[in-house]
Amino acid sequence: MIDYKEEWLTRVRDFSSLGAKATQGMVLHALVTSGSCTFEYNTAEIHAGAGCAIITRGQELISRLRTTDDFAVEGFFITNDYIELSGQEISYSVRHILLVNANPVMKLSEDEQKRWLYDLENIFSQTSQTDNPFRTESVFTATWQFILDCFRISARIYGNPETTLQMSALAANFFKMLEAGEYRTHRDIPYYAGQLLVSPKHLSETVKKVSGHSANYWITHFTLIGLRRLLRNHNLSLGEIADMYGFSSAAYFTRYLQIHLGMNPSKLRG
Repeated sequence: MIDYKEEWLTRVRDFSSLGAKATQGMVLHALVTSGSCTFEYNTAEIHAGAGCAIITRGQELISRLRTTDDFAVEGFFITNDYIELSGQEISYSVRHILLVNANPVMKLSEDEQKRWLYDLENIFSQTSQTDNPFRTESVFTATWQFILDCFRISARIYGNPETTLQMSALAANFFKMLEAGEYRTHRDIPYYAGQLLVSPKHLSETVKKVSGHSANYWITHFTLIGLRRLLRNHNLSLGEIADMYGFSSAAYFTRYLQIHLGMNPSKLRG
């Protein structure tokens, strides 16, 4: 039997640990309970006030964070491994992950905020019962209930189209290829469709239905995230970055960024 590990969950009431070494690679779930914060997320300026939930798998995408003096949150960092252990396979899970990847902030109703806090207290109540012989199972169950309630919130906001597990599995495999960095040298749908043994049309239609965004959108989304990260590294020249991403020339690389970000690379290096 797998025993619960304390490092799987880290409770947070502020953002002092955001980007810290101890929370690297962990997924943030935080409900703003007072005050507000503003931050840049993959080039977009985002504001989150009281009653907003912030869920992100990519802490490194958050920059220029500013908070009010009374800013406070209730939430936790959770490891991906723990999410996979506590979660169950349902068709909506991939859509939820993709949606919060694109936009990490959701505005919760009063009832949803109460439910969030109830679920949170239940999770940490279960973790505190170290003498419970079924502690691990109890924590898994409480966490899965929290995840289901997060699914319900995003379904209310974005809709819940009919999808099958097969569709979700295809979208998930496409997503895994992007997370593995395939976008660095492959930014065309036929490549991904060929690797996944489906037609480009089928892949495009499936990703659109499951995620709410086109396959091209996600390819560009991941490409820009990766490029912005590299552009902050002043040890790499623009030419080296362009080569790493398979751009035929620095001029084409510059045009790509101007088209998708509305600015040239030099402004992104600051």
